[in-house]
Amino acid sequence: MTRPPADGKLAELTPEDQERLDAITNALAGMVRRQTEIEGRLERLEVALKLPPAVSAVPEPSASRPAPPLSPPSPKSGIETAFGLTWLSRIGVITVVLALAFFFEYAFENHWISETSRIGLGLLCGAVALFFGERLWKGGQRTFAQALTAAGIAFLYLSFWAAFTLYHLIPQPAAFALMLLTTAAAGVLAVRYESLAIAVLALAVGYATPLLLGSAAGTWFVLAYVLILNLGAAAAARARRWRWLEALALAGSVILFATETHGPHWVSTMFVCLYYAQFAIAPLLPVSLVAQVWAGIALVAVWSPAAGVLALILALAVAGLAVAEWRNWAAGVSASFVGFWIAYGFWYRISPTPLAPPFLVLTGGFLVFLGWPAWRVWRGWTLRLQELLVMALNAAFYFGAGYSLLEPHYRGFEGLFAVSAALTLAGAARLLWVRDPQGGMLAAGIACALLVLAAPIQLVGYRVTLAWALEAAALTWIGTRLVRPAAVYVAGGIFVLVLLRLAFIDSGMYAGGRSYPLLANARLLVYVVSAISLWATAWWSRSQPRFALPAYVGGHGVLLWGLGLEVAGWAERTSAPQNLRSVTSTSISVLVAAYAVVLVAAGVSQRSAASRVLGVVLIGLVVLKLYLYDVWLLGQFYRMAAFAILGVLLLVMSYFYSRFRGSIESWWRP
Repeated sequence: MTRPPADGKLAELTPEDQERLDAITNALAGMVRRQTEIEGRLERLEVALKLPPAVSAVPEPSASRPAPPLSPPSPKSGIETAFGLTWLSRIGVITVVLALAFFFEYAFENHWISETSRIGLGLLCGAVALFFGERLWKGGQRTFAQALTAAGIAFLYLSFWAAFTLYHLIPQPAAFALMLLTTAAAGVLAVRYESLAIAVLALAVGYATPLLLGSAAGTWFVLAYVLILNLGAAAAARARRWRWLEALALAGSVILFATETHGPHWVSTMFVCLYYAQFAIAPLLPVSLVAQVWAGIALVAVWSPAAGVLALILALAVAGLAVAEWRNWAAGVSASFVGFWIAYGFWYRISPTPLAPPFLVLTGGFLVFLGWPAWRVWRGWTLRLQELLVMALNAAFYFGAGYSLLEPHYRGFEGLFAVSAALTLAGAARLLWVRDPQGGMLAAGIACALLVLAAPIQLVGYRVTLAWALEAAALTWIGTRLVRPAAVYVAGGIFVLVLLRLAFIDSGMYAGGRSYPLLANARLLVYVVSAISLWATAWWSRSQPRFALPAYVGGHGVLLWGLGLEVAGWAERTSAPQNLRSVTSTSISVLVAAYAVVLVAAGVSQRSAASRVLGVVLIGLVVLKLYLYDVWLLGQFYRMAAFAILGVLLLVMSYFYSRFRGSIESWWRP
């Protein structure tokens, strides 16, 4: 150890010692800062968690006390202890209650005890069970204490019930009051002991009381009693987070309400609304959904067959949408929709069907469930899957229900009804398109479907084909203007329906060639309009060849098809029966060849390669037909005429290609 100098002054530090001392000082300062930061964080955590202030780690000498011994951690309950303690105790309670009931019955049959003694023993057993349940609860045996408490409640409740129902020892009001007090005590003990089993027992006996004693107080009293039980169940469920307890309360409410529908309508309606208001805001989603559906059915059961109840059902649906918005539950929208239509279906089956009231309510419901997505999109939300599904089903259900109302006496307005619904959906699609293209596309598709349905509903015969062809062309125009290829695809599907009707229905609308005027007939009109619609589709979608080319070729095919039917009719009118086949075949060959020449000429003048190629393909088909069919089967005169006319037409077509060869080749160059 180094001694200080004799004069008492410290010796000078060397540079190495000074560096070490500075390093130690900096390290200590850093430790102090770190400890200060840790203490600050702990203090903030204690304040946030509302913990008591921590005891100093270094106790003061004067206040030093021995630390209390730490209690060992409670072991986690395993499967064995859970079954042996919880379930065995519950099964044991049920077994003891049944055993005591059997004993009372046996003792009474053998005249061991009187009726009053049986009730007294039941009350005594109930009181003893409750007393020891409380003692065991305070002693820490909480699970077993809950079982004893449940047994005591069961003893008391059954004793009061037997005193009135079996032995008539007390009047009904007294029995009801005693059983109600037992139910209330059970609810209080369930909350105190944190026992869901006791809470379930309390609710079960509470809802069973009016059924066991009979309703002599009237509908008002029973429904008010149910409301009080519901409020108690809601309070206990939310205090202890027993979410499924309200499901039991809803089941009890439904059962008791079904037994009290014979009372005044306004009383039942008021309590339905109160029950709905309670369960609609239940924390558990299934409870809210079931309440939405049940409330509509209950109102119909109260008021049917009056049509005015449909207004209440619509108001209930609006309330369901408001609850769904408040809780941000997409499933709530579906529940409101399902509840509205189930209630309407229930009313429709058991009530007469006047037109005006139900049709107005259905229209209101259609507009509500259609306007709801538009309102959400306007507020900046994106439509969810459930809301898109509701939008689609809403149109389908509304159309079906409205059609069934119009069918008996107002058939002439069914097509107008479909068109009106389609136009309404088209307006909704226009509103949704900018902010939610998916919803707008869905609304537009449904509108197109209703327009397609409107034609066969309102029109008959070839008019359906005309309407479909024009609708498809209009839909193509809308799709190209809005740059929506999906709309053009839908138009293509409608054109497929048009072609099917032309092939299987409209082509056979006349029985024979002499039954209609040549050219000036409805059949040629529908073929010409269909062809023009296809050409219009090709023109509007010309920037997209995959749409335009099939439509252009299809238009020429349809027009040539219609002209071929006219040629066949002319041949049937003018030729002898033995020459009918020859005249028909020759006329069709000439028609197709002439049509091909016109196409080539139009293609040359309009610089349209599609027209020229289509004309060449048609003339090629005529040549094949001439050499493979006509040369063998036609009569000599008709064979000569066919070859001569076809030869002239081929020369004319060849002239066009010879005359404008340079121009045609230059058009094909890039």
